Amino acid sequence: MKAAMVFPTRESEKAISGYAMTLRDNIKKSGVDMDNVTYTAGKPTTLFNQISKLKKCEVVHIQHEYNLLGNYGLPFFVLYFLLFFGNCKVVTTMHTVLSLKEEFRGSKVKTFLRKMLYILQNRVINWFSNAIVVHTGFLKETLAREYGINRSKIIVFPQGIIEDAPKYDRNKMKKEFKLSGPVYLITGSMVPDRGHDIIVRQADKIGKTVLIVANPGSVNDRNSDRTRKYLEECEKIVQQKKFNKFVRFDVSDISDKKPEWWKYFSAADLVLLPYKYGHGSGIFAHSMAARRPVIGSNVKFFNEIAKNFGCVAVAKKEEDYPQVIRNAMKPANYKKLVEGCEKYVSEFGLSVLATKYQKLYQSL
Repeated sequence: MKAAMVFPTRESEKAISGYAMTLRDNIKKSGVDMDNVTYTAGKPTTLFNQISKLKKCEVVHIQHEYNLLGNYGLPFFVLYFLLFFGNCKVVTTMHTVLSLKEEFRGSKVKTFLRKMLYILQNRVINWFSNAIVVHTGFLKETLAREYGINRSKIIVFPQGIIEDAPKYDRNKMKKEFKLSGPVYLITGSMVPDRGHDIIVRQADKIGKTVLIVANPGSVNDRNSDRTRKYLEECEKIVQQKKFNKFVRFDVSDISDKKPEWWKYFSAADLVLLPYKYGHGSGIFAHSMAARRPVIGSNVKFFNEIAKNFGCVAVAKKEEDYPQVIRNAMKPANYKKLVEGCEKYVSEFGLSVLATKYQKLYQSL
């Protein structure tokens, strides 16, 4: 079987590209002849130039997020239309599904046009995809109930977890980073929707050490100014409230060439993900790979995982984070959270999911 995985280059986008690369590598190990077909995020012509290559494949697996190709996602219409004239079967992984019930900022006209764009794009994905993959059950329900997509076409495959992630001794890493006591890690894209300021504002109630590890800019957001401004906002809160003894910022260029994040995960006791919105998280996947429990926000993504696996403790309200963190750090509770991490990895490790994808491709 000849197949292709379609996703952005690592230079233009980090989260989905990193996931797609590791997934593709594991699918190849399962016996599927699969190529990478990459493009520059926001530049659709870099993908359209490779359509002839895609048409020679039996299966084309597209990693989708609404604006990955830029131009409000409209180039995806062209991509699916061009693939329609090939002999390939199409699988689309939707990393995000926006609910029509969601409130958007801006005028009523802008909100209406935005929702119409999502309706049209989701219908195009439905029409031209032989299977649609989502990472959670609630995303499947959103597609079925709000967009009318047949449930039999929608498959829930949670985000695959790296099974052989580098692991370091926690105490040695704390010593290397000059940390002591409990360490609560915040990392990933520094943008307002991630809610990092929620933790920073109550750091005195959480205690040492809230460790914020960030890059000075962001290729994922394709707007480094937004990242820098939010990082500066969080730093300003710490200065104004005199929380320097509670919060530490480690800002440096962490990349594939310098993957220090695994050392930071190893040094952490808990990973804090206070997302204001969210349908998935690469940082959550990395936390599971490092077997580090997560404190999550009250969104469907974390609630579903907490209920089924117990590797996440959810703060129902913003002011609940300090108490939830204290409860999670109690030895008996912490042990259960770590056991939940192990359970999650055992069920959704990349090698396990690769076999499921192989069977999916063969069934089309």
